[in-house]
Amino acid sequence: MKILVLRTCAVFALFLNFSLCRAQSLPGDAVYTMFRGDALHSGTYPAGQPIDAPRLKWKFKTKGFVHTSPAINGNRIYFGSADSVMYCLDINSAAVIWQFKTGGAVNSSPAIAGGVLIFGSHDGNLYALDAITGKQKWVFKTAGEKLFSARHLHGQEPADSLFVDRWDFWLSSPVIANNKIYFGSGSGYMYALDLKTGKQVWAFKTEGIIHSSPAVAYGMVYFGGWDTYMHALDANTGKEIWKFETGVDMDKHNQTGITGSVIVSDSLMYFGCRDSYVYALRATNGTLVWKKYNDHGWVSVTPVIFGNKLIYSSGSSNKFAALDKNTGEVIYQQDIPSGTFASPSVAGNTVYQGTFIGTLMAMDVNTGQIKWTFLTDGAKADKYQILNADLTINDDKIDAANQRAGGKLRPIDFGLSLGCITSSPVIKDGVIYFGSTDGNLYAVD
Repeated sequence: MKILVLRTCAVFALFLNFSLCRAQSLPGDAVYTMFRGDALHSGTYPAGQPIDAPRLKWKFKTKGFVHTSPAINGNRIYFGSADSVMYCLDINSAAVIWQFKTGGAVNSSPAIAGGVLIFGSHDGNLYALDAITGKQKWVFKTAGEKLFSARHLHGQEPADSLFVDRWDFWLSSPVIANNKIYFGSGSGYMYALDLKTGKQVWAFKTEGIIHSSPAVAYGMVYFGGWDTYMHALDANTGKEIWKFETGVDMDKHNQTGITGSVIVSDSLMYFGCRDSYVYALRATNGTLVWKKYNDHGWVSVTPVIFGNKLIYSSGSSNKFAALDKNTGEVIYQQDIPSGTFASPSVAGNTVYQGTFIGTLMAMDVNTGQIKWTFLTDGAKADKYQILNADLTINDDKIDAANQRAGGKLRPIDFGLSLGCITSSPVIKDGVIYFGSTDGNLYAVD
């Protein structure tokens, strides 16, 4: 792994002169107004009444996959869908207050500041809407959006053909700090815009797609992308301060790329990678503190921190783990029925984790033991009849379903059909809100 430090003296000055940058948002709802709660991606919400058994409060059906995590302000909840629409619902009844149609899938989680709702779309635009009325205030056109693609991707044949990565679920979710909006794009740029006007302040070009959400702290913007690097830029100027290289897979492009987002805590920053490692770096200069291997399983999630525990899950390895955030030593590691592509969230002493097979699990934050499991409509329907009674996947049934489909089904098709949860849960007043690839936004209490 390589670290390139570009401005060591500048980093030291920034660390001395900037405190952790919190999101600018409306009083009372600050923790609910952007992806993972704040500009640090904390993923921790105020505790509500403990839930002994999950109950569906309501669900709202869209016409596309819901990969986004919702934002909440007052009695309104906002989320996007792959049907190209940003929705605003009444949080109590799920009645539609307004909806805004874009020209592409809305797989970017929204952010709210000063009564303005901000989100990206696959049409290549970042939109700013009046959060009350849904009317457009301004739009910023990026250099373009696209999904990651590569030759021989995941071993697909012919080896010299270009394949689109269907596991590239999300768009970069905007973060608001310092009166600026920060977000990445499929064109490889990380952008900073003026919050009020939407005018570009700076743009930094990388050599790969950026679909992770940036974190902002210590006067820096942290983000990773498909170029294999974690970058740290000066938040005011966009100049690169340091970058850190993760794993490179130039053959099948399987064990490479940063699709999840960073979480910043104290002086360290943490992130997972498709090279199967979780990394802890010093936020000031990008030096490696520790890394943890995860048995070839992608770590596409943003971890969450509880006390001294760094909690996360991984893709194909079916593991749920807590590490000592300072040393990387394992505190606990539990087998779970499925791999995961949703970032876990914490409220009280419970971690809420969505899975590939369309279930939401509530787990004890101190032990990782499963308290209860909620099934989405997709998981209940089990379109291809591949789940065992214990909610594990039956490989023989997968083979049989694939034979019936003429060998055209791939692992991702089974997850999407089961209502795969790629949305990070948001918890408010004891209610858990999350999206699913069965097209629903769920409210569970």
